[in-house]
Amino acid sequence: MGRPLPAYHTREFSCGRLYYRTFYMDRKREILFVGGMDKVFRLNLANINRTKCNDRSLSANKDVVSTCVYKGKREDYECRNHIKVIQPIGDGTKLYICGTNAQNPRDMEIYSSNLTEVSKSQLTLRDIGRGIGKCPFDPDDNSTAVWVEHGNPGDMPGLYSGTVAEFTKADTVIFRSALFNRTTHEQSEFFMRTLKYDSMWLDKPNFVGSFDIGDHVFFFFRESAVEYINCGKVIYSRVARVCKKDTGGKNILTHNWATFLKARLNCSLPGEYPFYFNEIQAVYKFPDDDSNVYAVFTTSLHGGPHGSAVCSFRLSDIQGAFGGKFKEQKTSSSAWLPVLTSQVPEPRPGRCVNSTKTLPDAVLNFLRTHTLMDSAVPQSGGRPVFYRENVVFLSLAVHKVDVDGVDYLVYFAGTRDGLVYKIVEWKDRSGQSFSNLVDVIEASPGEPVRTIDISSEHKSVYLGSDDGVRQVRLDLCRGRHLSCLRCVRDPYCGWDRDHHECRSYVTG
Repeated sequence: MGRPLPAYHTREFSCGRLYYRTFYMDRKREILFVGGMDKVFRLNLANINRTKCNDRSLSANKDVVSTCVYKGKREDYECRNHIKVIQPIGDGTKLYICGTNAQNPRDMEIYSSNLTEVSKSQLTLRDIGRGIGKCPFDPDDNSTAVWVEHGNPGDMPGLYSGTVAEFTKADTVIFRSALFNRTTHEQSEFFMRTLKYDSMWLDKPNFVGSFDIGDHVFFFFRESAVEYINCGKVIYSRVARVCKKDTGGKNILTHNWATFLKARLNCSLPGEYPFYFNEIQAVYKFPDDDSNVYAVFTTSLHGGPHGSAVCSFRLSDIQGAFGGKFKEQKTSSSAWLPVLTSQVPEPRPGRCVNSTKTLPDAVLNFLRTHTLMDSAVPQSGGRPVFYRENVVFLSLAVHKVDVDGVDYLVYFAGTRDGLVYKIVEWKDRSGQSFSNLVDVIEASPGEPVRTIDISSEHKSVYLGSDDGVRQVRLDLCRGRHLSCLRCVRDPYCGWDRDHHECRSYVTG
């Protein structure tokens, strides 16, 4: 069980039950932008209490709402405009946002300073207004998006997204918006997407995150495992990769990715018969460090006992899986096996090239039917950082702490029932990793912790739930850890011998 937080450790912001599920933290401007139902909020990172509820509404128009209700959706929930994407454009003066818009996705650009809409002549994306493929129809659909400013064809900015692209949910997509010339503002590249209705590419995915790293954009999701289908239905976690310079093929895969590859993520307890946490629920990467990603996984949530784990992955291991062998199934009844190296065409499918339009048909045909890699991406250290039975982790943020030359990673994992697990990981001199659960925080009792982010500068973790946003101090020490042993396990805290109490740790 979690313990309630005293008032001096926490601050709250709420304008009612508005489903505060989308965060974008602008560390330079010290603002947390929050997307909710019909609203975008601009919260002061130092103290979220300082923000007033704004009157500006982003609600869908009456005709769109009427159509939504006619289709059998609820007027007070599905037929509202839930903001699912908030991404900075350029230097962050403008923001790209996209909302469900009563089951008719709509995107727009707004100014970050006052949340007002950007005029048509100042738009970065000139086809703004239609959000299909960029954010979902339904507020409960999992989706992801990342704005990529540089590295695209012609170095033109654009949005990459993973979402549901049809009202019926039959079409799921990894998508890049059309690209517009920075000077002339004319469209220079068409949109790009995964192959439509092809389960070898995507099979009912739930997207949890995406990152712009080097020459690639990476997507993290869970989906039905096509390679296991002959043995039954199971969900696997994936990481997929596309090259930012991808413009599709010339004759084959036109407007479809010519570099799309995916691999399984392995988060499991080791042993002769490994115990797998198959379903990724959230992923986190430090904004200034591309070397690792961190994620929370669960066992199947469809009946039976369940559990959760925190696992980390090195980018080098992810890239290693994409540089390994491909997986294939010769016939619908045969086993999935690695493709012989001699059967892989050149240049290697999935490798970034200056122009994918020049790729031979043999390469494109191979990639069309061989998107899956043979090897799974191994977890760092060969085992989870932490796992627990009868807990469902849904969200994650990670913080680096240096205490007298010792590096700690502190994981904040939000649960389905409103708790936040605070887990500390460190390494001994031999490089072996250890972890401790140092606290369980009662964040939003009975309500899932939907999203989490951290500000080192303001020593705070920010928690989003359907009822509001909560700001909690990282150094939960005073009145929290009542014994010396518990206190010193928390890298933010130190034991005051004179007063026999736990206090925020001060170096030296």
